[in-house]
Amino acid sequence: MSFQSYERQVRTPLISDWEEVVLTIRRAVEADFSTIVEIMRLSASEEELRGFVPAEGISSVFLDELSRELKREAPNVILAEISGVLVGFAYYTLHEGSVEIEEIDVVKDWQGRGIGRTLVEHIEKAAREKGIKRLLTGTSINSEGEPWKAYWFWTRIGFTDTGETTESPQGIKYVKLTKVLL
Repeated sequence: MSFQSYERQVRTPLISDWEEVVLTIRRAVEADFSTIVEIMRLSASEEELRGFVPAEGISSVFLDELSRELKREAPNVILAEISGVLVGFAYYTLHEGSVEIEEIDVVKDWQGRGIGRTLVEHIEKAAREKGIKRLLTGTSINSEGEPWKAYWFWTRIGFTDTGETTESPQGIKYVKLTKVLL
């Protein structure tokens, strides 16, 4: 899937006033790796993450996978940028007839302002242009069976819970979600 960079005016509260900013979505490059890792770290507090991610934090297996992806000529990683500052990213993989959003993170201070939704919309648009009709994703579940906060984000933007769960090698459970593109 090819992605074009584009800019979108977003009306969002910055500190206390509503202000319009330009949100730019662009394809990531290898040099963005450390910033993407920092975005992941800044997307939730340690307290929020407890029980939802492996005890050691971000999986080294995932980081290796992301690093390899960013070395590709056209990596399947897109970034959200405001005024030259990277505030979010999405990493996706292509499958037969579907796109799976593997990871999406927005810096905590920028959450709730349409950035994650815009990243997903960008992936949806490109998928539709390629004739792909289904998006997949997942989110973790803690030991009490409670889903991670992203579950509610996904359901608000049209994803449905498939009822399926998987478990990572580190013992973290995930619920699968899907969205049919019309």
